[in-house]
Amino acid sequence: MINIAWCITGAGASLRAVVKCMHRVKERINPNITLFLTRWGFEVARIFGVLEDLKVIADNSYYREFLVENEGMFYIGRLNLGRYSLLVIAPATANSIAKMVLGIADNIASALYAQAVKSGVPVIVMPTDIPRENGFTESEAPCYIDKALCSIDVCGTCPPMQLCPVNAVTPVGRSRRIDLSKCIGCGRCVAVCIGKASRCWERIKLKPREVDVENVRKLSRDPLTTIVSGVDELELAIERKVKELKNKL
Repeated sequence: MINIAWCITGAGASLRAVVKCMHRVKERINPNITLFLTRWGFEVARIFGVLEDLKVIADNSYYREFLVENEGMFYIGRLNLGRYSLLVIAPATANSIAKMVLGIADNIASALYAQAVKSGVPVIVMPTDIPRENGFTESEAPCYIDKALCSIDVCGTCPPMQLCPVNAVTPVGRSRRIDLSKCIGCGRCVAVCIGKASRCWERIKLKPREVDVENVRKLSRDPLTTIVSGVDELELAIERKVKELKNKL
């Protein structure tokens, strides 16, 4: 059985697509996947509505643990003992990449990377800050309410506020807002909003900083590290690496 350590950092960019990729990897390869989430990886997974999906992939059985930040530190020794065939860090924030490049290992993502490299375990990393040909990256925005379209004077009652299962829709004057400290990314507000003011997962363009792009270049020089620029490439890289590992068995 192939065991994969998979770390999610606090990036919304491609997160929902990454979770779908995990499901496909499970179906095609059937590895054990231990999920490690940074503290903000957990919060962003909640905001983007994928926590329950992740808990299906990692159901807390043996080598399928669901571990958040410091909980994962107790399992890093598995890398040193060769229990994991592969470490995947996807999506990987610019902050996590910078720590890996500088040798800082003070959170679960950077600590996993450091111990994997020390132990000769191959690593696949999908950074959030790899620009496309136009110099920009694309990300997704969490759920929000467009104030230009939201007015209690127009709608009267507010179905999103009444029907939100976690009471994340709150009043701001004559308008409404979504409290991301409560939101679970269920998208119900979009379905019931009369004025079409509730939005989820809108695509946004971001321009990576040169320092972040350079850090990705530096990380790519490590012989054990494979950098991928998107989910399709990530899936192919995992399948290729697992095939190589199986051929060595």
